[in-house]
Amino acid sequence: MKNILILSILLLGTISQINAQLKLRTPEGKVVLLFDNGTWKYEEIKKVEEPVVPIKSAEEIAKPLVIIDAELESQTVIKGISEKLNKFSDTNNQVKADFQIISKEGKVILKTNWKIMDAEGFRFFGFITKKSKMLFSLSNGESIELQYAEDFEPKEYPKYKFTTFTAELELNEDQIRKLQNAYLEKVEMYWSRRTESYEIFNPDYFVKELPKIIK
Repeated sequence: MKNILILSILLLGTISQINAQLKLRTPEGKVVLLFDNGTWKYEEIKKVEEPVVPIKSAEEIAKPLVIIDAELESQTVIKGISEKLNKFSDTNNQVKADFQIISKEGKVILKTNWKIMDAEGFRFFGFITKKSKMLFSLSNGESIELQYAEDFEPKEYPKYKFTTFTAELELNEDQIRKLQNAYLEKVEMYWSRRTESYEIFNPDYFVKELPKIIK
C-alpha cells in the first residue's frame, strides 16, 4: 500500500528536495515527505506562535541595565514566504531566520542565521553587507532598525537546494529597551540585491529572551 501511494504521488504530484528528503505535493494540495530510509509522512503545518510572555511595565524597563554573561539557545524568529522565490516554486519558497543572543563583558550580540530555500541564494539576494538591516514593525506602532556592521557571504548547498547567511550585529541599550517593550509583527530585510518583507514566527522572542541576560 505504501509503495502504491508513493508511486501515485510520483506520477501525479510535484516534487522538490529539502534537507536530504523528498518533498512532494499531491494533486489535492497535501505535502508528503519521503525520507532516505523509505518511510514517509504528511508534512505538519505549523502555525505562527502566539505571544505568551507579558511585556514588562515601563518602570521595569526603565531600570538601569546590568548585562550578565550568557549564551542563549537559538530560536526561529522569522519564517515566511519570499515574494521572489514564490514566482518560481510554491513549495521551495520560504525564508527562515534563527536568532541567538550572546552577551559578554557588557556587549550584547545578536546572531542571525538565515536560510533561503534556493540553491543559489546569492543570485536573488546577494550578500549581507554593512548596508544591510532588519526593520521590525512593533506591536506598539513603533519600528526598530537593526543594522549589520560587517559584510557576510552566503554559503550555498546545491545538493539540498538551500543557502544560508550567518551574520551578527550588536544591540545597544536603547534597542534592548525598545525590543523589550513590544512584540514583533513584521520585518523588512534589506539584502544587498533586494528588500523583502517576511512574517514573524516568534513574536515575543525579545520580550522573553532579553530579560535572561539582564541582572
